[in-house]
Amino acid sequence: MARCGRLLGGWSGYWRWVRGPGTERLWIRRKRCSRCRRSHALLPDFLLERRLDEVQVIGHALALSVTSSLGMRPVAERVGVPMTTARDWRRRFRVNALVSATALVALAVQLHLAPVLLSGTDHERAALEALGAAWQRACTRFSEQVPELWRFWSLISGGRALGTNRSPPFEPRGGADWMTPIP
Repeated sequence: MARCGRLLGGWSGYWRWVRGPGTERLWIRRKRCSRCRRSHALLPDFLLERRLDEVQVIGHALALSVTSSLGMRPVAERVGVPMTTARDWRRRFRVNALVSATALVALAVQLHLAPVLLSGTDHERAALEALGAAWQRACTRFSEQVPELWRFWSLISGGRALGTNRSPPFEPRGGADWMTPIP
């Protein structure tokens, strides 16, 4: 569904590279709103916008770099990506961390009205903790409909979790429809 609330109609697609166990090309479908005429790429929940690697790899690298004392070079070696790629993920995550943490806490509270307790004042760690809290509450509320943690992150952000702006990465909606995966 488009931001204007209308259903989207078919609008071709494009090939995109995905780096993983076997680097492959993937067809990304596009849809277009008949009212506002904007087209939208329908990314699967295992990808983020403008990122070559799967969201699990990106998420694992971010969690490892934020929670451990490892530098970016050892983190990149562990996840099998160039150091500059891992460094870029961390920089983008750092820039968006405060806004992401705030939006994720709001989502967690929307899912269950209990307070979300975050440790410390480190924005990156807070964003990871808030993501975990939102994911746990979504799992409790919607059980098997919720994908694993990093796919959940991609899904709720619309693939924009490491976007280039500081606006909230997602617009919370009520009910289970906001988590319906794109086939």
